[in-house]
Amino acid sequence: METDKHSSLTKPAQKIPDAEIYHWLDKICSSDEFSAKDKTCRLLRFLVDETLAGRGENLKQYTIGTTVFKRRKDFNSELDPVVRIQAGRLRRSLELYYAYEGKDDPIRITIPKGTYVPLFLPKHSDALQRDTERETKFESLDIIRPLIAVLPFQNLTGDPNQDYFVQGFTEELTIELTHYEDFQVVACRSISNTSDTEDSHEIARKMGAHFAIEGSMRKDDKNVKVSIKVLDLKTGGHIWAEQYRRDLTADGLIMIQEQIVREAISNIASEFGIIPQKLSRDARKKRPTDLETYDAIFRFYYYQTQLTPETYMSAFTALEQAVERDPDCGIAAAMLASMYINSFSLDLSRSEDVLDKAGNLIQKAINTDPASQLVRIISAHLYFQLNKRELFYLEIEKAQKLNINSVLRIGSIGHFLALYGDWERGKQLLDKAMSGNLSYPHWYHGATTVYYYRQHDYELAYKEAIQYDLPNLFWGPLLRAACLGQLKRQEEAEQQIAHLLELKPDFKEKARMLIQRYVKEDALVEHIIEGLQKAGLKIQQ
Repeated sequence: METDKHSSLTKPAQKIPDAEIYHWLDKICSSDEFSAKDKTCRLLRFLVDETLAGRGENLKQYTIGTTVFKRRKDFNSELDPVVRIQAGRLRRSLELYYAYEGKDDPIRITIPKGTYVPLFLPKHSDALQRDTERETKFESLDIIRPLIAVLPFQNLTGDPNQDYFVQGFTEELTIELTHYEDFQVVACRSISNTSDTEDSHEIARKMGAHFAIEGSMRKDDKNVKVSIKVLDLKTGGHIWAEQYRRDLTADGLIMIQEQIVREAISNIASEFGIIPQKLSRDARKKRPTDLETYDAIFRFYYYQTQLTPETYMSAFTALEQAVERDPDCGIAAAMLASMYINSFSLDLSRSEDVLDKAGNLIQKAINTDPASQLVRIISAHLYFQLNKRELFYLEIEKAQKLNINSVLRIGSIGHFLALYGDWERGKQLLDKAMSGNLSYPHWYHGATTVYYYRQHDYELAYKEAIQYDLPNLFWGPLLRAACLGQLKRQEEAEQQIAHLLELKPDFKEKARMLIQRYVKEDALVEHIIEGLQKAGLKIQQ
């Protein structure tokens, strides 16, 4: 039977009014550290509510699992560690919050290890003093996601009256960064409250930050220029720098600010951005036994850009381990589901139940992380392969609403929308994703190739197909061969056919089935087969 070391602590340690506790609880849940963590806030509110209501003795794993995380009545905490995992994440988030954003709060809400009953203590109480040293050593925290610190940007306009705009830009950048679920973010104002004599990079390191973003702003009567740098604090090196110059127009500074922030953060933190690329390289250097969950996630992102057998197996193995090690990580489960879906769509697996395995993982991911945009996109991909049109569109709409500013994930949405027949909306989203981004998966050009091919604009289609430069994937030569066949460029077409059959020797027998796994219009499937036949491929009916 489960027991708690602090079972006697069922009421606040001091007579702090409930209203005051709720006031500071609201501040916590609206903070940068907590605002994007609905599940963490829900757990914290439940623990506070139950304790203040005098029901602290009921705060056991079973009660929390079935009430907060909606587990079934047969919930077994030994088999499903959701409560332990989420409580650990809550404790880490509280430590980060009170070290910086909430360091001046007059009371602290803490959850001692060994119990789920929160304590409500004055800032300078003896119980909190014992934890002072531990709270400042962030390098020892077991942070599940890499931490990014946004340092205050410098005002180089020469006008102190512009401090408000520079500070607002930094705040906007921090908020935008919180939309990317692969990272934890420390608010810029947390660092700006520290002593000016301390080195800002060292402060960020003490916070446990792996990366830091810093920059400056210049402005005159005609234009504004923003410089942004990204640093790897573990190596001390700069990994990216960019300058954004905008003319001052009637649109005003606010719109300029939003445009620069969205473009910069997409280039920095989206799944194919600068920081994920760096983490992907680091993850590939590690032995499988040393991998953390986030290493598996970034191996998946690397696979998405390469689509080779080697990167597939690397990501698949890492994600299998991550799901076993952290069963409540919905994103890892969804990514593993995506690997199964890809093995089906690319005809890599002979298993008949591969989509069933993907479906089970997706359901688990949705139960755990229903507000994850990536989870919803992968769920839509499953319905895409199952030809369940209504469910596909339902999931796509949910995904798009979750974060309309996540440009590259919006590109994935556009890819699937186009291939399912919503060509204009899909192409618009794809253009947005590929414009102004440093890196994006080249398989986006598959959908844009088919977009122009469908319009019989084979020259433009071929230009797009050339950019589908994934050398180990048969779709590149397939699309180029079909375009060249229609253009009557026979010699080049035959070279592409030879490459296609080298990559996929049984393509002649499976051509229609494989194309139908991506293209959902029957007439367009036949149109592509027509181009392949003109290129010289004898397709078996």
